[in-house]
Amino acid sequence: MSLITKFLKKGGVMMKGNKKVLVLAVLVLLLAVTGTFAIYRNSANGTGSVDAAEWSVKIGGTDIASANFTFDYDDIDWTSLTGYNDTIAPGSTGTITIPVDATGSEVDVLLTATLGTITGLPDGMTVTVDGGGSQTISYSETANAMKTNVVLNVAWSGTDGDAASKDTTDLAAEGSSISIPVTLTAKQSVTSHAQP
Repeated sequence: MSLITKFLKKGGVMMKGNKKVLVLAVLVLLLAVTGTFAIYRNSANGTGSVDAAEWSVKIGGTDIASANFTFDYDDIDWTSLTGYNDTIAPGSTGTITIPVDATGSEVDVLLTATLGTITGLPDGMTVTVDGGGSQTISYSETANAMKTNVVLNVAWSGTDGDAASKDTTDLAAEGSSISIPVTLTAKQSVTSHAQP
């Protein structure tokens, strides 16, 4: 005995000759019940955009990523002169200032100054980069806040008690040329910043 026949007998109803209609009704009922478990899917496509940060580092009005410079005696701003008639001698000190402008950059800028091989220095004269040669120019929208200077310090050490041999070396520097090569490199700081 089929399931449908058993069902109809239990309910006290027997429809003879209408089995096809009944089977069709049961199938429709089953489709309606299983249809409530259908999975709905939806998809959408979109396009977004991200603005890349601006980059601008200028030395002497020229954009650079890295640049080489060579300086000589004429570029030194002497802050202390120990010779007569505005001349230098042991004990003199001075600086070379290189202006850097990162205005327009939308990232922090890492700036590095590296000295090359210096030739023509009198005995006892040294050149160093102020601050160890590295500095960070922090991003700012304030006018002139992203301008800085790289400073080279020049010092000619010596005292009245220097030995005659050193004086002879110093005399040999008279009229000689000096070459102070320096390389400036600017890179963006790879640091994430929280968005407001």
